[in-house]
Amino acid sequence: SPAGPGPGPAAPQPPRPRPAPAAPAYADDRADDRAAGRVGTTGVPAAEHALRASWERVERRPASVVMVRARWTADGGALAPERVDHAIKELTADIRRETAPFGGHVRRAFGSVWLVVFGVPRAHEDDAERALRAALALRRHFEAPGPASAVAPTAARPVTHLVVGTGEVVVTYDDSAPEPVEVTGQVLDACHHLLLQVPRGELWAADATVEAGGAGLGLAPVPGVPGVHRPAPHRPDGRGPSGHPAEPPFLERTHELNLLHGAYRDTVRRQLPHLVSVLGEPGIGKTRLIGEFAASLRDGAGPPTPRVLHAGTPAFDAHTPYEPLAGVVRAYTGIRAGAPAAVVLPALTGVVRGLFPHAAAGPIVTALAACLGLPAPAASAQEPDGGAVPREEVLAALRQFLEEAAAERPLVVVLDDLHRAADFVRSFVEDLTVRLGPVALLLIAGARSELLHSRPSWGCAKRRSVLLHVAPLSAAATATVVGAAAGRRHPTPADDLRAALADGNPLFAQAYARVADVGADPAAAHPPAVLAVAAAQIDGLDRTARSVLRDAAVVGGTLWRGAVAAVSRRDPEEVGRSLELLESRELLRRVRRSGVPGDVEYVFRYAVSRDVALAQLPGRVLVERHLRAADWAALLEVPRPGLLAFHYDRAIALADADGTPVEAMERRAWEALVGASARAAAAGDDALAVSCLDHALDRCPPGEPERVWLVTHHRRILDSLGARDRRRPAVTG
Repeated sequence: SPAGPGPGPAAPQPPRPRPAPAAPAYADDRADDRAAGRVGTTGVPAAEHALRASWERVERRPASVVMVRARWTADGGALAPERVDHAIKELTADIRRETAPFGGHVRRAFGSVWLVVFGVPRAHEDDAERALRAALALRRHFEAPGPASAVAPTAARPVTHLVVGTGEVVVTYDDSAPEPVEVTGQVLDACHHLLLQVPRGELWAADATVEAGGAGLGLAPVPGVPGVHRPAPHRPDGRGPSGHPAEPPFLERTHELNLLHGAYRDTVRRQLPHLVSVLGEPGIGKTRLIGEFAASLRDGAGPPTPRVLHAGTPAFDAHTPYEPLAGVVRAYTGIRAGAPAAVVLPALTGVVRGLFPHAAAGPIVTALAACLGLPAPAASAQEPDGGAVPREEVLAALRQFLEEAAAERPLVVVLDDLHRAADFVRSFVEDLTVRLGPVALLLIAGARSELLHSRPSWGCAKRRSVLLHVAPLSAAATATVVGAAAGRRHPTPADDLRAALADGNPLFAQAYARVADVGADPAAAHPPAVLAVAAAQIDGLDRTARSVLRDAAVVGGTLWRGAVAAVSRRDPEEVGRSLELLESRELLRRVRRSGVPGDVEYVFRYAVSRDVALAQLPGRVLVERHLRAADWAALLEVPRPGLLAFHYDRAIALADADGTPVEAMERRAWEALVGASARAAAAGDDALAVSCLDHALDRCPPGEPERVWLVTHHRRILDSLGARDRRRPAVTG
């Protein structure tokens, strides 16, 4: 009889044990973080120090900055030090006042130079635009005629120079305050270098800033100075074309349109107000959907034609805290934003008298004027500037105003970007339809999904209230959007890769369509607009979730709860809750069948989210985190040599780039792979055992004494496998 299968290959035994190589000196400085006696942290609980690790003290992030330089001179020569000190304090207050509406954080750099930072400590999608608009506002302020300084009445106004730049910075935090104590980066050096070249009274902006947020702001290249723009003299500051790309094809939204039309027909038929909340992630097409619906109403709603009022909530520089409700009043009355009282009051009075012919118009006009940002008229000579109208009166007047407008003819009110509105405004909108009388008013609230994160019960148990979630496009529709944005009728293989990066998001699809190359390194293909959205989403998380997301990014595009817990050294249950939160924020997607038995597997929804989170960790911290991930991978029951090798390779490459000796890490890598091979062989998976040894040989340097043993052992296993295959009986049909 044929001989049975012989014994399997002997499990590989690693060479003589050696002490595990020590981690780099910088790998974990938590002991320092737990010290509660740091300067400037008096009164901060010790638990806060324990929670804040080294990477939370120092992080890399993109930012935009405005640098301001001022100079003063007096008629008789230099100003006295006391006058300069007072003038600097006055100018600091001016800079804070002008840049605060745009979200800038003012920091004195040195002497009479100021640094205004945008994107730190929290990123926004439009930080470059904010910085440019703030710089333009400062320029207008400095150019405006005004009296000389009170401390130097004979001195000229300060001569100012402004520079705007965008780039990566490193920020250092202190436990005592949420704002960074230090901001460094090459972009600051570049701005300071430009600051010395800017002519007096002028503003220069770097190309990177203009490309990211300068569309429509009227900036033109500076002749003879490459890479720099300045305000063009022929166009007013902050005005011009929008610069937005052409709208993509409107695809796969028939169901959502039908729901909106059904809500409108029900509103008109029953003469009852309805609220439809259109929610979705940034760029998914909420505004486009609402716009298409509004256009269809204007084109074919039938008599009576509805009045459609559209108002958005600005991201910055709002005229009044009542936005977007104030925008609805402006849209109905035709009053422009920022109009003076001499224009606002007559227009409001005429509209209110038309809507309320039998009521006193004065109180309603006063309340609506307050909604638009005007103070109440003076009640007496002792109050020449008037006073503030109570919020309850303003909201009551708004409710009456909308009800009477809807009674006149069907009314559709669109409030876009409601997630940016003040909390009292959102409460008013949520309750409006249940507090109005029987009128045909359809209220459409467009907002990002984060609205539900701050108000989880939004719309719950409210009569005539509907939540409509805008879903991502299919892969085919996304590829069509990419091709259309690139001017191609038929998608190419590269377009399919761009569509995969966009993952159903039309805004992302258009941005990726303009990227020239999306080859082997997708991280290099992320457009600035997509990077900005991802950074803003990550900064919107709480500290724990942001920490877990960064550690998940270290594990890889595919990750497991156990791996993230090992990398972050957090309790697995806490990590599990954070991963579930990140899934609800549409940053991660859970995989139904995990590749690691007994563990929960996730993937990053967008590659850009992982790349942005990973880029925020300094290189030295990444070395430590990759070594922890490798330690986790080395202990898996079913070895994953590719994953194990990846984390060691990343740690070694990062440490080598930092100038740290890597010999100990290299040995640690191939020894871990030899150990994984032994476990695979013991489990009877010969192919996996050989694969582990293949990876070990690739990472064992030629000069290593044990390499001879490793080569010999590798050949012995292959020979053993070959001999066993030869002894195995052939299968005949």
